[in-house]
Amino acid sequence: MLIKQSDYHRIYRVINSLLINENADPASACMYFSTFGAFILEHHYKVKATPKGGLAAYNLGGDLILFADHREDGYVTGAGENFHCWVEAEGWAIDFMAPAFSQAARELSVPSKMFQRPMSSMASSLNELAQSGDFFYKSEPEATARRFADWRKQAMIGDLATIAATWFRKSPKQMQSAISVSDKNDKTKTIPLSGNALTGAW
Repeated sequence: MLIKQSDYHRIYRVINSLLINENADPASACMYFSTFGAFILEHHYKVKATPKGGLAAYNLGGDLILFADHREDGYVTGAGENFHCWVEAEGWAIDFMAPAFSQAARELSVPSKMFQRPMSSMASSLNELAQSGDFFYKSEPEATARRFADWRKQAMIGDLATIAATWFRKSPKQMQSAISVSDKNDKTKTIPLSGNALTGAW
């Protein structure tokens, strides 16, 4: 593994907590999880981490989750509205949003687990997701670049990424259970650390 499960959980909880504070839905915030997660990895682990976006499919305990749009020709694409984002770092695929899949796919009752797998173990196609933990990604660089270009224009994105990296500490270091931030009106607000407990890894 690139990072320990305890640190993965901390990164997920930091980003999750900031999203809840911004009234964003963690179950549909993959751009935040991938970008902030990559930023924390580079900052604290000194590894090259890249947010990727496009089609994503997972076999999670026998339940298949697909982030894609159906095209008129019968194929699926990750360049449309139903895309997903993940992080690729030193041969590893890490999805920091995975613990929120239990909220994203309520009808499947998927447990909250870590998703961190070697890229070399990725299935060769969408049709090969036979076992729990199998995954398939098809990156859509152009669509992702367009999406991120508009998204990054929001001034708060950089601020939140910095707060996330400041709040995170590698275990066994102690991490603050809450962090105080000032809003644009200079009002201080306390953000508690929150998120789903993990029940293992995919």
